Amino acid sequence: MKNKYRVLVVEDEPKAREQLVGLLGQFEDFSSIFEAGSLKEAQSICDSEDLDLAFCDVMLPDGMSLDWIAQKGKIYFDLIFITSHQDFAIKAFRLAALDYLLKPLDKEEFRTAVLRFLTKKDKKESQIEQLIYNLKAPKEQTKIALPTLHGYLFVEIRQIVRCESDNTYTYFYLKDGKKLLVSRTLKDVEQLLEEFGFCRVHNSHLINMAEVEEYLKGEGGQVKLSDGTHVDVSRRRKEEFLGKLRRW
Repeated sequence: MKNKYRVLVVEDEPKAREQLVGLLGQFEDFSSIFEAGSLKEAQSICDSEDLDLAFCDVMLPDGMSLDWIAQKGKIYFDLIFITSHQDFAIKAFRLAALDYLLKPLDKEEFRTAVLRFLTKKDKKESQIEQLIYNLKAPKEQTKIALPTLHGYLFVEIRQIVRCESDNTYTYFYLKDGKKLLVSRTLKDVEQLLEEFGFCRVHNSHLINMAEVEEYLKGEGGQVKLSDGTHVDVSRRRKEEFLGKLRRW
């Protein structure tokens, strides 16, 4: 089993690059650490070295590393992105289930990301492709990466009717009738989908507002969805739901 890896750090800020190299030096698992301050330098190293992992700052002097990755086609090494942008980038990374680190770097988060790489040897080519797709596609065509036993299934968010909690797992119910069990909590799913028109109507239920067909009054009430299911609305979440329903 391979236990020595070759890693590239692509970072234009000298202090940030020095910090990354220093943190990587604490691990015995890396045989070589290469440094690049631009995409041009990074490409030169990629052409001459057989890499296993790259830490890439999102914004570099000669372009975005995301565009560089997209142009490369097939990726033979794993990736961990670094960004100071908490808006567009973070949601895109999370939807594609890709690792990222926020600036300023947190040592514990860095260690967690490295350990995840060391224990999960599968490459993230499909997730990288999905990340790039989401950044370019219209919002209504955005996809989410759902972890399964065999990898990831990429589902258009608009195809999700509802999500139901099962302790630390979540069931996804799709328009085509499929039911998927995913290793994410409903809270995590809610944070990813709330800006796409999803509403938490119960501790156990998250629904797609676009799939609501009818609201049945009651103490909390019930929602009838497009797949024919009825979902209870909890009393404490009723006002929030009705407010979103009026605005929908």
